Amino acid sequence: MPYVETRKACQSRICYKSHSHTTFSIGAVDQGQSCFSSYLHTTVNIESGSIVSIPANIEHSCNPLPHQTWSYQMMHLDLDWLNQLLEESLTDIVCQQRPKLKPEIIKNPEIYQQFCFLNDSLFDSERTILEKEQTLVETLSQIIFPSLQLKRLDEKNYLEQHLKNLVDILSRHEHFLSLEQLSRQSGISRYAVIRLFKRNFGLTPHAFQLNLRINQARERLKQGKTVAGIAYDLGFSDQSHFHRVFKSLTGVTPKQYQSGC
Repeated sequence: MPYVETRKACQSRICYKSHSHTTFSIGAVDQGQSCFSSYLHTTVNIESGSIVSIPANIEHSCNPLPHQTWSYQMMHLDLDWLNQLLEESLTDIVCQQRPKLKPEIIKNPEIYQQFCFLNDSLFDSERTILEKEQTLVETLSQIIFPSLQLKRLDEKNYLEQHLKNLVDILSRHEHFLSLEQLSRQSGISRYAVIRLFKRNFGLTPHAFQLNLRINQARERLKQGKTVAGIAYDLGFSDQSHFHRVFKSLTGVTPKQYQSGC
C-alpha cells in the first residue's frame, strides 16, 4: 500500500525540528502530552485521545513536554491517492503544492478510537491488503474527513509568481542554493526571498530546502537506494550531515526508516 505510511512510537523523548510533509497527515496522541506548534496554529499542549490533522506542506512540530515521554501514532496519505478518494469540491484545496488549509486538533473519543482501530488494522499481519484498503477508505470517508472543518488559509498574493518560480527551481536543482543565488534567479532582494518563504511556508529558504531534500530522500529510501548515494545525489556535504538532518526531521535514522518501509 504505497499510498499510506503509518508508524507508532511508544514512550518517546525524540524531538523534531519544524518541518512539513508532502502528504496529508493525521496524528493521534496515545499517552502523555505533546506541544503542537505551527505558524498557522496557536502553540498548544495536546493530551491523550487527541487527533491532529496536518495538511500537506504545512510547517509544524509536535514534541513531548520537557523531561517527559509520550506515545503517538502518525499516518501519511499520498495526495494522488487522496485525490481519487475525496469529492471534487475538496481536492482543489487539499491536494496542492502550496499550503491551502489550516492544521486542526480534534478531541473526540469516538474519532480517536476509530483512528486507533484503523492503524491496528494496517499493522495486522493477518489481514489482507484488500481488507486493509477497505478499512482505510471507509474510516477516512465516513469518520475522519467528515469531522474536519477544513478551514482555508487567507490568500497571500505577495510576489506570488516569484514564489512559484523559486519552488520550481529548488525542486529541479540538485544542490542547495544560497540566498544570493535565489535572489539573482528571482530578481528580488534576499530579504524579500526570506519573507516570501516564511510567509507562505513558515520556513526559511534554507530550512525549506532541507525539508524538500528529506522528503525526496524518503522516496528514494523506499526505492531501496543507498544512504551514501542519496546523500551525494541530494547535495548534502557528507553522509553524516544527511544522517543528522534526516533524524532531526523524521525522528529516525535513514537506515531505520528504510528498514521499516
